[in-house]
Amino acid sequence: MTEELPRLARPDSVEELSELVTRAHRDSRPIGVYGGGTALDDHPPGRTPGLLIDMGGLDEVIEHSPGDLILVAGAGATISELNDVAATGDQQLLPDFPADRTDSGSTLGGAIATRAVGPRRIGRLPLREVVLGVTVVLADGTIAKAGGKVVKNVAGYDLAKLMTGSWGTLGIIASAAVRLYPKPKTQGYVEIPGAEAALGVLGSQVAPAAVDIDRSPGTEATTVVMVEGLPESVESRTRQIIEANPGAKAGIEPSWWARRAQAPVTIRASVSPALVPELVAQIARLEDTIGYPIQLRGSAMGVFDLGVGGLDTDPTIATRVVLEHLRTWGQKQLSATVLCAPASVWGDVDAWGEIPGFGLMRTIKDQFDPDGLLSPGRGIGGL
Repeated sequence: MTEELPRLARPDSVEELSELVTRAHRDSRPIGVYGGGTALDDHPPGRTPGLLIDMGGLDEVIEHSPGDLILVAGAGATISELNDVAATGDQQLLPDFPADRTDSGSTLGGAIATRAVGPRRIGRLPLREVVLGVTVVLADGTIAKAGGKVVKNVAGYDLAKLMTGSWGTLGIIASAAVRLYPKPKTQGYVEIPGAEAALGVLGSQVAPAAVDIDRSPGTEATTVVMVEGLPESVESRTRQIIEANPGAKAGIEPSWWARRAQAPVTIRASVSPALVPELVAQIARLEDTIGYPIQLRGSAMGVFDLGVGGLDTDPTIATRVVLEHLRTWGQKQLSATVLCAPASVWGDVDAWGEIPGFGLMRTIKDQFDPDGLLSPGRGIGGL
């Protein structure tokens, strides 16, 4: 007699994961995937899964090659643990992940699937270029490896890149190989009042590792520049930044650094770096106009998280007002999407706006998961 498929499972091997997915596919059960749980509130909640898979059992460090700057691990291994392993070779993971998620147990598979990115994105490759390979269990239980096995209907796709930011809708990442990076000897921080100096610092020769902007409700924005390297180089570049920007001063890592704005609703806004000062000014004016507190935090490269509303704010109304204002102001120059919101909000607002290439995304989803069983509703555009 065949054992009944459980509602919650924690596989300890790729083969066990494949067997679970094969059986769920046979029974037409929607599948949800759980890593560290740090992104459960992001994106729409999706359909209730018939099988929820806890990836914590796949946490083995499979290979660490300091000389080749490569680390291979199971999807359930935490980012914190992997950085500890990399540190034994005086290295760290090349991708920079959000500190709040890392501190809360973000896993390798979850970070890749949700394309989690921290502030140090200026001199480092995008996450999709840093994931060297993946082992994936597809919707029908097939085990596929990037660059290896050719799978029906997916030949010609770069599997590692497709899985990055897929939110578990195309396959379940079982393990991944990522690049490592020499650990910087020291870091320095410079605080600059306002947001106007950010673009100049980005284009300067001080080679910042990160330029982030933070604005709390009702306050002026602050730009914080991080530089990394040898102590004498960090000291010299820090001094250059201070001398070039009135009001700038050396500081320490801010408490908010690499941590997302905290509010009932989070909206992600993306603009070109040249428009960043105007976006910051627009947020201040909008906050004054509508009376809702709006926190802004993100990279001067142009990607910001806006924390909207407070305990007494209707989240649906606040979300709709801010989205409509941003899209009207930015038109084709700005992208504004809901990242995190109460479940009731998602169906009552245009959470995604216009999504470039959505037709292609739909086609790929149909090829990889024609029955729509993998994390249904959790992907971009509700895929």
